[in-house]
Amino acid sequence: MNKSALQDIQQALNNIRSEIKRVDDETKWAAFELILGTGSSAVGLAKKMAKPETKTVIRTVAVPKTKIVKQEPQQQTIPKDTERTDFTPIRPQPPLSNQKDDRDKR
Repeated sequence: MNKSALQDIQQALNNIRSEIKRVDDETKWAAFELILGTGSSAVGLAKKMAKPETKTVIRTVAVPKTKIVKQEPQQQTIPKDTERTDFTPIRPQPPLSNQKDDRDKR
């Protein structure tokens, strides 16, 4: 704002003050309400000018669909830790041919 505009506003306010001194109380209240209304609208304009413009951005987000998989009950298996029922002795296997040579050298 330039200085001349501020000076014009100051002169207008001084004129209003001098006029208010000469009138009755009811007129003073009415003038005060006018001044407050003018002030609030000026404040609203100043806020609007100072506030940066914001833009609302709407984004579409893809939500993956969940797939429900039902588990079928598993069949019970025989545990591997069961005791042996076959009591025949276990015989060791003979070593392979290339292992026989290694044993002799040791």
